Amino acid sequence: MRPDIASLRQERAKAMEKFDGLAAEAGTRALTDDEQAQFDQLETDIKGFDGRIRAAERAQALRASTAIPAPAGNLPEPGTATMPATVAAQIRTQDSPGIDLARFTRAVMVSKGNLPAAKDWATAQFGEGHPVVADIGAAMQTNDMGAGGVFVPERLSGQLIELLYPRTVIRSISRVVPLVGGTDTVPTVESGINAYYIGEGNDIATSEPRFGALGFKEREIASLVPLSNKLIRLASVGIDTYVRDMMVQGFAQAEDAAFLRGTGVGAGPKGLRYLIPTANIIAASGGNAPTVAQIDSDARKLVLALSNAEIPMLAPYWLMHDRVFMFLQDLRDGNGNKVYPGLDAPNPTWRTYPVKRFNRIPVNLDVGGGNLDGTEIYFGDFSFSMVADSYSIRIDANEAASYKVGNEVVSAYSRNQTLIRGLAGHDYGVSRKAAFAMLNACRWGA
Repeated sequence: MRPDIASLRQERAKAMEKFDGLAAEAGTRALTDDEQAQFDQLETDIKGFDGRIRAAERAQALRASTAIPAPAGNLPEPGTATMPATVAAQIRTQDSPGIDLARFTRAVMVSKGNLPAAKDWATAQFGEGHPVVADIGAAMQTNDMGAGGVFVPERLSGQLIELLYPRTVIRSISRVVPLVGGTDTVPTVESGINAYYIGEGNDIATSEPRFGALGFKEREIASLVPLSNKLIRLASVGIDTYVRDMMVQGFAQAEDAAFLRGTGVGAGPKGLRYLIPTANIIAASGGNAPTVAQIDSDARKLVLALSNAEIPMLAPYWLMHDRVFMFLQDLRDGNGNKVYPGLDAPNPTWRTYPVKRFNRIPVNLDVGGGNLDGTEIYFGDFSFSMVADSYSIRIDANEAASYKVGNEVVSAYSRNQTLIRGLAGHDYGVSRKAAFAMLNACRWGA
């Protein structure tokens, strides 16, 4: 039986979560013998998973690198009995990540959800031995396009999740854990256990930690991507790359918006904005032209909010819109020197902590007085920010649907387009709310 790469990654993620927890404890106190043994075993297990994943990926690459027929020129309609004759085989070079996901998607779109026809089309395009043909064959066993879309095989779903990391902000700096079975509960510690020095014969003073629970529930998020019907049917690596990038970008934008400012009302998750304690939400000073003293004072309040809560600062980050970032980057003192030179670095920092430029933060919030130019600045220890992935992704396609561009409703049919809808399952939460603070009603740079 071939190793399931997605399952191996899920098991590794579980082990890594436990390892990180013990590592955090080791930073504050000496581990017990049992904890040290568990720590050592987890380290061994994680290295073992890494080796198994690499071996499975190498085997997958070798299977994918076999000779295949060159793509045929003119193809019949999907599902027809007569398929074009193959020509001399050529060696397929190693594909970039996510290309097979795009090919699977195009096969489903061209065949309008008819998986047997999709398999015929993929066979003609890529060859009988291509992994995508096997993926469609596996999907045929469990999928029904009329029942909410085609489930993407785990191998391809894993590719999409990995491609999301560099395209997103919240996911890229958060802990990502598997969400198995649709729900999960993660225990949290709101206040830790104190340690004391004791004298001989004295009782050990203790304090009770405050525990909580973070419940995850699989929540469905949809991404819509319109594609030209002419492009979909072309046999080209460039088109595969385009389809892949459009799908990943659609998921990334929808995900970041939900993880940051989802209200939690209805089907979506509650985002970071609505998980921050009220005491940690601070109004910005200075309007649209603050002084350096006002800026420093406001930033100091956010950092102190975390410091007073004894947050360990394992993964601290600022999140700010480009408008604020460039305003702070351009500030100069009376001698013409930049006030915050760290913002010019390739990996920018502000007040010694790294900065993520995040344009999903709105810049048109109502701050009163007729001003609709407010934004937000976030600061937090993102080791307490958690994304729970179910690795369950579905796709469907429709040539007759409509979509919105701004306030305009566009018909995919009239533009000879197909609308891809991607559906993913995940949830978001924070395991310690006091680890985050926000500057509200910020007009800096407006």
